[in-house]
Amino acid sequence: MRRIGIIGAGISGLVTAKTFLEEGYEVAVFETESEVGGVWARSRRYPGMATQNPRDTYAFSDFAMPRSYPEFPTGAQVQAYLAAYADRYGVTPCVRFGTRVDEVRAEGDGWVMRTSPVDGAGGRREAHHVDYVVVANGVFNAPFIPRTPGLDEFRAAGGTVLHTSQVGDGEALRGKRVVVVGSAKSATDVAAAAANLGARTTMVFRRAGWKMPKKWFGMVPLRYVLTTRSAESLFRYRTLRGGERVLHTVGRPLVWAFWRGVEAMLRATQGLDRCGMRPGDPVEQFVGCTLSLETDGFFPMVHEGRIRPVRGTVREARPGAVELDTGETVEADVVVFGTGFRQEVPFLPADVRARIVDDAGVFHLYRNLVHPDVPILGFVGYNSSLYSQLTSEIGARWLAEHFRGDLKLPARDRMLREVRERLEWLHTERPRGTASGTCLIPFNFHYINDLLADMGARTRRAPLNPVREFLLPVDPSLYKDLKAELDLKRVAPAPAPRGIPARTTDTASAM
Repeated sequence: MRRIGIIGAGISGLVTAKTFLEEGYEVAVFETESEVGGVWARSRRYPGMATQNPRDTYAFSDFAMPRSYPEFPTGAQVQAYLAAYADRYGVTPCVRFGTRVDEVRAEGDGWVMRTSPVDGAGGRREAHHVDYVVVANGVFNAPFIPRTPGLDEFRAAGGTVLHTSQVGDGEALRGKRVVVVGSAKSATDVAAAAANLGARTTMVFRRAGWKMPKKWFGMVPLRYVLTTRSAESLFRYRTLRGGERVLHTVGRPLVWAFWRGVEAMLRATQGLDRCGMRPGDPVEQFVGCTLSLETDGFFPMVHEGRIRPVRGTVREARPGAVELDTGETVEADVVVFGTGFRQEVPFLPADVRARIVDDAGVFHLYRNLVHPDVPILGFVGYNSSLYSQLTSEIGARWLAEHFRGDLKLPARDRMLREVRERLEWLHTERPRGTASGTCLIPFNFHYINDLLADMGARTRRAPLNPVREFLLPVDPSLYKDLKAELDLKRVAPAPAPRGIPARTTDTASAM
């Protein structure tokens, strides 16, 4: 039996484990937390944490979220959903909780994974021999706090420094002078939570970003705006065909007018000009992995003075305060950094890292899943999308096909050229949301279709109703028969050469 080691038990690790269990592999999942969920685990949640995706678009194809969940489920609800998924498909017994992968080393035709207990007690270092390794530790695994002069002195004087993923229940913010650094979703969430806890809250940001409302114009749910094939067609892809070519050539003025209308709506409904939070870049450039959902109550709190937005950067900290590059000094007891995450793979051998990650920290992966020089190593979750459950699920299925040898990939040089051209295009055309090369947004369907085409599967999942598929929000359940489709393709007889009749057997004469 083939063995696979999976690093991480978040969304991507769980669906990868489930996929390879279905394929008959022996599976071991290594997770540093004490529960499944990754970014949704209890230790990483903060008050008000919820999905940026509508409930029905943020689900696996064969396991819908409970109908009792709200349109935007809370962090606790998502974790409970993922735990139920792991139980349902037999993944939970495969997970080694509280376990860190220290090293992955090539040995023979496979790998040795060396692990140790996270707390350093009650366990020992172990070596696990596997045939394949999948990295599913997520692109939100290593909190990033920028080097800031004076933070040690700030702490020594009694100040608290946190990343948004470390805020927990928020009690450390209650009644304090809180400075939140950043303007992404986690930063605005924590700023709103701090204001609700009676903190004197200042949000310091270098540049403002557009925030998507849960309902556009107060009427149209977000899922009808951003999670449809028709919405995706409003963004210029690097290869244009059919209607997209028309839309981004002769129809380009209409697309431009649409986005300017969106900006006007957001400026008016959120009062961006009045509070000094109007972004400087076009809204369509923000529809990527820098995209943020509007935090409930955030803009009213800003306009009421409960949250003070300040444009600038923290130049240094000192006891009881931070100093900005504008020269302003802001008093602070707590500084919370909503400054994102780093994507790190320190457990991989140095020569493998050198192939996969460049000096700028950008991942060079074909289909965001593999590198042609390391064919028995895969990555799932390094393909962030508007519906990451689905892209991780299809990515895991693609990897299963690849590892079993049923996937015909291009030659090495062609794969590397495709990776290089995609990253160059992202850097030029969509520099705001590359996320170290791991971001798919807004081209989620293009990516899914590429994976399906590689596997020889149908790209149109509702062929009898193409209008519905084009206009309505993504429906993960349309992909639940993908494994059955691929299994059927494997056992189906090869088509006879054109012009030569298929050979038949006369059962009676064969007896």
